[in-house]
Parts: sequence; C-alpha cells; structure tokens
Amino acid sequence: MLPTFRKAAALIDVHPSFISRAVRDLGITPVEWGRRERYLQILDVLLIATHARRNAVEEVAGGLVELAEQQAPELAGWVTTEAEQFLAALPAPEPEESDTFIAELRIELPGEWADRAEAIYRRHLNY
Repeated sequence: MLPTFRKAAALIDVHPSFISRAVRDLGITPVEWGRRERYLQILDVLLIATHARRNAVEEVAGGLVELAEQQAPELAGWVTTEAEQFLAALPAPEPEESDTFIAELRIELPGEWADRAEAIYRRHLNY
C-alpha cells in the first residue's frame, strides 16, 4: 500500500505538481506500477511533508496509517513502523520566540495572570 502522487498531495495539503517538483528536487525515485500511476514510499511522503511545511508531519503520518488501515489492513503495522521510525529520527523542534516568551510568562506570573497575559499576547500576534 503505497500512496500515489495525488494521494500524497492530499495528505500533505499541496497541489500534485508540488509533489512532482519535490520528487525531482529531492532525488526521490518513485515506484511505478501499471502504465500511468506513480507511487511514493512511506518515508518519501514524510520527507516531502517536512519540506512542504503545510500539514504537520505527524498528521501526514497518521493519514498514511489510516489509509493503510482502510485499503490494506495487513500492511497497517508496517506503515505504522515506517512512520514511527521516521518521526523518531527527526530532530526535536526548536521553540519559537513566542513559545519561549509564553513559557517565561508562565514561570514568572501566577496562573490567572499568566493566562490573561498570554491571551493578550496571542490577540496581538494576530494583527
């Protein structure tokens, strides 16, 4: 159970042409079955997801597992293992400045005040 370019694009939330460009740019070799359809390995879909920065890689991994459970339940365990290994190999995310600021708010202010300060801060982030 490997996703087609079109299915991978839907999982990542990009246009199928983005998948074609990513395959070319990242040096990915698609799997070809039949005459027209090209498929991607599970790890390749997740690699493309990290470069697309659209849907979270974890969300894409979950979508791949769900797809396997629906279309090929006997392969769902294999897809889960592939996805978990890929996710485990990713570096820990760096906190953004806003995350660091909010963490500092929570340390320095009592609970209710920290909640209010965070709400005000997040409201102003959206401007």
